[in-house]
Amino acid sequence: MKKVIKRKVILFSLPFLLLLLPILAFFALFMGSVDSSSSDSDVIVNTTQQQVAKIIWDKALEEGATKEGAAALIGNNQHESGGLIPSAIQGQAPYDEAKAMDKSVDGYGFGLPQMDGGRRVNMLNYAKSQKKSWTDTKIQVEFMFEHDGTDSTLLKQLVKETNVKQATEDIMRKWERAGAVDSLSQRQEYAQYWYTFMTTGGGDSGTTGSGGSGITSDIPSGWKLDKPINTSGYIASSYEYKQCTWFTWNRAKEFGITFGMYMGNGAEWQKQAGYTVTTTPTLHSAVSFSGGQTVGGQWNADPQYGHVAFVEGVHSDGSVLISQSGTGFSTVYTFQVLTKEQASQLHYVIGK
Repeated sequence: MKKVIKRKVILFSLPFLLLLLPILAFFALFMGSVDSSSSDSDVIVNTTQQQVAKIIWDKALEEGATKEGAAALIGNNQHESGGLIPSAIQGQAPYDEAKAMDKSVDGYGFGLPQMDGGRRVNMLNYAKSQKKSWTDTKIQVEFMFEHDGTDSTLLKQLVKETNVKQATEDIMRKWERAGAVDSLSQRQEYAQYWYTFMTTGGGDSGTTGSGGSGITSDIPSGWKLDKPINTSGYIASSYEYKQCTWFTWNRAKEFGITFGMYMGNGAEWQKQAGYTVTTTPTLHSAVSFSGGQTVGGQWNADPQYGHVAFVEGVHSDGSVLISQSGTGFSTVYTFQVLTKEQASQLHYVIGK
């Protein structure tokens, strides 16, 4: 009797099991496609440059690159294109169809890697075959990895290296085959910046690194502000909203401190004439970070534009509390603590 009941139950359940199998298979396939070990999807990319870098990064990892190798490729592309500009043409020359499609023409590099000669023509033809503009970042990255012949094979090998500096040099010498190699240190600096940016969530609260304290939207424990921050009265004229320069200029104004309306990018504040600049941490000053310089061991300032922040406090142990803004942060402004050693490496601009 028990055997008969068991058989009936199985027969009764079979149609439901058959219906369930495709659903289970779908979920298994979906879950298998998710890489739960990586937090790269959490990287905040708000600027055009960051978005371009993220496309290169994602494609490189998809092709089996290490994070170091992916960053090395971005660093080289940044130097070649003058700032990760996919529409860049060597020497800022205008687009000339006849010249661009002539394989014998050199010194007329196109795009992120500044493809020249036959490689330039092949890239343009690939873009046309896809009915896309050659200035499309994804088209250029696809070409680099999949349609550049033996150079695609070479690139896939080079991006698997595990040292940022070495990978940057090898890509420059072997794949880019750059004529001027005196740019190596700059390329490596860019690469290191992007490695830090991509592996720390783009400078948001999920940061890693040594020294200082993490980035937070709340005032860190043990610190206080001499005056509350009230961004409702902040203006955006010569400095764009939520840029580091916008915040620092306006925050200083809350203390009756004046900086010029045209101080330039964050790295340029320390170079402006007419201001006292010191390496001694100074309360209510603007701290200017050079391009690529570390910010509290948590992230690096933009390699081209640098960064600027406002000094909210200086403790007797030499540590410094800064407030700052930037499109890479999820809130309008954040706080960060710098150690005495970190703070001593920076330039403090005294306002008027």
